[in-house]
Amino acid sequence: MSVQAQPKDYARAIYDLALEAWTQQLTAVQKAMRADAALRTTLQDASIESRSKLQLLEQAVPGGLNDGVRKFLGTLLETGDLGQLDAILLEFDRLVRRRPEERRLAQVTSAVPLTEAEKQALQEQLVARFGTDLEFQYEVDASLIGGIHLRVGDQVIDGSVAGKLAALRDGLAA
Repeated sequence: MSVQAQPKDYARAIYDLALEAWTQQLTAVQKAMRADAALRTTLQDASIESRSKLQLLEQAVPGGLNDGVRKFLGTLLETGDLGQLDAILLEFDRLVRRRPEERRLAQVTSAVPLTEAEKQALQEQLVARFGTDLEFQYEVDASLIGGIHLRVGDQVIDGSVAGKLAALRDGLAA
């Protein structure tokens, strides 16, 4: 029996690869700046154009820089914020460690597809109740007959017609 990858597995792979590339390249720039006093001096020289400084940084990194990292470093050079790279990398590392696994999944199952307006209204209510660390997953299950079934972590809110009928059946059976 083969196990087929799910969209979330592919998305996780893209996420990891993107983070890995940015982390490796920015760390390489950071190491080059720490190791080369002449490079640091040149980068601090206000008379040298940002474009020339960016070329020096790119040469300092084996394999060069990808477009996104190059643009980011160009922005830091233009704004004079390259000196904050250490602090930026510390914050980036903190954010990377707070991976999506730490986000709570709000599984919303409805009897019919929800409109974007309905999804937005529901998300606002759920964020107000459960906090901003929610990731939303929507599914349609016609067997609910109507309403929605919601699971956030270990909490379940069953507002479906099928759930209410089951509760009524259980109540009558008792």
